[in-house]
Amino acid sequence: MSDVIAGLRRDLEERLKDIERELAEHEPLLREREQIETALAQPPFASDAPVRPTAKRAPAARKPAAKRAPRGANREAILKAVDERPGASASEIADVAKIARPVTYNTLAKLVEQGRLEKTDLPGGQTGYKPATPAEPEPGL
Repeated sequence: MSDVIAGLRRDLEERLKDIERELAEHEPLLREREQIETALAQPPFASDAPVRPTAKRAPAARKPAAKRAPRGANREAILKAVDERPGASASEIADVAKIARPVTYNTLAKLVEQGRLEKTDLPGGQTGYKPATPAEPEPGL
């Protein structure tokens, strides 16, 4: 194990030397730039105009975030699709509601758990979904 670490250390030290060599090549240019900027800031080159700061690039502007649907929009779209097509499978509901299938499956499971939808067995072993039948009130309550 220590041989591996020693090898990695040698590789890192070698890379560090490479980086230092490359930086040394740019050192004269950096010094010359500083000298020119200093000379421009003094008479007879100095002017009343503000000195332009060294060129710095602003980070690239990010694309605006995509507009999100309001909270509960997926749930409402799924309930609407089930009302229009009782007994539809999860993949059919996802296609009609234009919602990703994993999101549709998760939302359907939550709606079944909440009692807002019921599962039904479809031919071919698939599971369909339909609106839950309202519970009948118990007599005397």
